[in-house]
Amino acid sequence: MRLHTLLIGGLVTYSLAASAAFVTDQAAPAAQERPGGFPKTASAYAKLVEAELGVPPKVDLGAAVEIPLFVDGERAYGNLGYTCDNPTFLGKATVSGSVLQRYEGRTADGEPLPDVVWVAFGRNSSWDREKVVGSVQMIGYHTKTGATAFFESSDRIEPWVTLDEDTWRMRGVLPGIDEPAEFDRAFRTPGTVQCVGCHQADPFITNSFISAAKIPGTREPVVPILDADAPYHVIGGEHWDMRTIHIEDNACFECHRVGMSTVGMFLEHGWHPDKYMPPYDPGSLDEDWQELLRAWRQGPDAVEGASWVVPPARGAGAKVVGEDYPHKAPFNAPGGTFMDASFSKLGKSASGSEAGARSAEVEELLGKIEQAWIREAYEQWIEENGVTEEVLEKLRGQVSGEKGKGDRKKGKGK
Repeated sequence: MRLHTLLIGGLVTYSLAASAAFVTDQAAPAAQERPGGFPKTASAYAKLVEAELGVPPKVDLGAAVEIPLFVDGERAYGNLGYTCDNPTFLGKATVSGSVLQRYEGRTADGEPLPDVVWVAFGRNSSWDREKVVGSVQMIGYHTKTGATAFFESSDRIEPWVTLDEDTWRMRGVLPGIDEPAEFDRAFRTPGTVQCVGCHQADPFITNSFISAAKIPGTREPVVPILDADAPYHVIGGEHWDMRTIHIEDNACFECHRVGMSTVGMFLEHGWHPDKYMPPYDPGSLDEDWQELLRAWRQGPDAVEGASWVVPPARGAGAKVVGEDYPHKAPFNAPGGTFMDASFSKLGKSASGSEAGARSAEVEELLGKIEQAWIREAYEQWIEENGVTEEVLEKLRGQVSGEKGKGDRKKGKGK
């Protein structure tokens, strides 16, 4: 089961109560220090990670590799929703023009760091070419120690990014660390957001969408594919929940670790293991998959040879942990996140198309919310809890309310 883990730092902090509050109160949030052990600014976080990862690259989207999309084997462009051959399964509609780039690590003086790799992901989520919506993320990773850093922009990237007219390809240069104020304007640090809620098995999420982007002149994906022994820890995220389930002699773990939080995200957006896993013979590991599901739903004690493990890090090997593990997070508890509902869909033939249609509606509604902090709060809650009927109704009401305000400003409302 080739489920590795890449960007899209899962924004997972808002509770449903908070969602209701921002929908009702409509008041901008007060500025706060970034909690959770991370510096307040991206430039300060870059300084924190520099000793292990060097400096973040200056991202030029025009020089990156475009992620190709296909419909019935033919290259396709525009907002394709969930109809293409290689949809994202990452929580937003599939839009052409997203790009990826891999960089070798460098010190501030430009010296190479061959054990360090950075990946930048320009993610196009626009519903209209004239109104750019998307994000730019960077992940730094030390291949020997597992040290990892996550940086992410907001969804409002118009100051730096444009889209090509016909293909919607992203273009533009993001501020580098040599411009600290602009770098801080463009990027933010995780704070209380546990990026490992999505980037669970290792730093890089990969699937047929992400891996379609190849290093020019090769068949090697831009995004590195790591194995089950790859080290992994997050600088500043020492309190994060790094556990994944492992089962001895289960074929799902032959190539990689499996993050069930990542699996849940894919399931929520139409992916199904019988269609994609393993790549050489999809659906052939159903017994192993069912054993993994049982360990997830009932706990590792329910399956012989199953346990919670944390990955190798800082030269130490992988470690089995028990109930006394101090960093448990909701995304690793069945019923604690959207995943419980996602896993319950397995075996329902219509679940994939239903999930895709519902997610497409959510993406369209989010794109119509003008206030960035409100839109981002919805996105954070959805990343944590999935698309429920309750939040869908709130979104519809939010957009309807904003439209009403706009009509009244034009003299059309009563």
